[in-house]
Amino acid sequence: MLLPAVLLLGTTPVAAEAPRHTSRSALPLDLGGLLGDTLALLDITAESVSWEQEGTNAELHHVGTAVGADNLHRRGLTGAGIGVALIDTGVADVRGLEDVVRGPDLSLDSQFEEAWARDLYGHGTHLAGILASDRPDVPGLASDATLVSVKVGATNGAVDVSQTIAAIDWVVQHRHEHNIRVLALAYGTDGTQDPIHDPLSHAIEVAWRHGIVVVVAAGNHGAVRDGVVNPALNPYVIAVGAVDTQGTSARLDDEVPEFSPTGTRQRRPDVFAPGVGIVSLQAPGGYLDTAYPQARQPDGRFRGNGTSQATMVVASAAALLLQDRPELSPDDVKQLLVRSSQGVSSLLSSTNMIDVEAARSLRPRRATQQFPHSRGDGSLELARGSMHIGVDGAWLDGERDIHGRPFDSARWAAAAEAGTSWSNGRWNGSRWTSSGRIDHAWPGQTWQGRSWSGWSWNGWSWNGWSWNGWSWNGWSWNAAEWR
Repeated sequence: MLLPAVLLLGTTPVAAEAPRHTSRSALPLDLGGLLGDTLALLDITAESVSWEQEGTNAELHHVGTAVGADNLHRRGLTGAGIGVALIDTGVADVRGLEDVVRGPDLSLDSQFEEAWARDLYGHGTHLAGILASDRPDVPGLASDATLVSVKVGATNGAVDVSQTIAAIDWVVQHRHEHNIRVLALAYGTDGTQDPIHDPLSHAIEVAWRHGIVVVVAAGNHGAVRDGVVNPALNPYVIAVGAVDTQGTSARLDDEVPEFSPTGTRQRRPDVFAPGVGIVSLQAPGGYLDTAYPQARQPDGRFRGNGTSQATMVVASAAALLLQDRPELSPDDVKQLLVRSSQGVSSLLSSTNMIDVEAARSLRPRRATQQFPHSRGDGSLELARGSMHIGVDGAWLDGERDIHGRPFDSARWAAAAEAGTSWSNGRWNGSRWTSSGRIDHAWPGQTWQGRSWSGWSWNGWSWNGWSWNGWSWNGWSWNAAEWR
């Protein structure tokens, strides 16, 4: 829980105690003090946080049955040969995820050798397990797919929108290396810039136009504000809402939880998928593990709610369809999932949960989406919305990337479209090493006069809730407001 989070329960804001950490044993020595330092930055006020416990466990075998994946598994469809990129907080070294491909670490953690590409937060590991776990008790929905992890979220969840854009660009330019056909992104901001101009929106649309099915979380803000988060605002991609299956495979008792937005006339989630009480894999000693011990399940498992989890269910479904019919385009996959989805009982007709078995039985109509193409020439600051990272009171804002370099959106957009935004380990003029790590020296780079060379975690702060999966052990967001 990081600086400052706002949650409204009904119409009455209720203050809640900050989560306390009980263990740091899995953290690298250099980062051992981070969690405590982060907690010291919390600004919990009467308008900050309230929680509500609800729901029962949704084991992955129930989830697989609920969305029709189990029947495809019996037909030999397990995602084999399909690459799925996950841009998140990394993946921990845990049983069940031994075969994950670790892409670049573009997070602030990359300065620390022991933290490189590892998930010290816990969000990415939980999502990875939903798709890729090969454990019998945590059966990933596309367990033979090649999961490519690109880390952008740091130990405290901190990430700037420029890091996420760089990660998306990297996936597009390296899509052929592991046959990446699906990109899962559970990150979002409260930015409301027109998707045609928004750089984050443009980045995911470029991925879509390069043959990658982009699946994004709709957000966990419920009814606090209209619509879905950025970049789910982009009409091309698959925006995902969450369903509470009540821990059963039957659909009659399914409901859309209060934290999941149903959207507006302008933009709604395209599909819904199970996202409440999802039992997946734990990142031992990470932030979520230590902050929410009540979410722990036996044998290294962890429980979480959110449209993040639903996003990974839909990404898994896309991988199964693409294994079966690799000739499908992103528009085809979206069309099949939307056409075959089924209404959730007692709710709006527009809230339809996926049925991947039914999707497989359909033939695509070969119709392409005809929305105006994005240009990406808008503001990086507006793409951030209200979410910023800072160090010792110096906040990253304006038209500057994570290195503090000026960001020329029109120039970047053209390079992203051409597949040249990454060149010789550089993005937007700053160098990440060939291994995908941020150059440790960062010579000459400053951010409001502060040198990045030799920086430490002390003083770092983060005012965003950009990872759309902020509920654990049934503690769920009914609504959220950032900043």
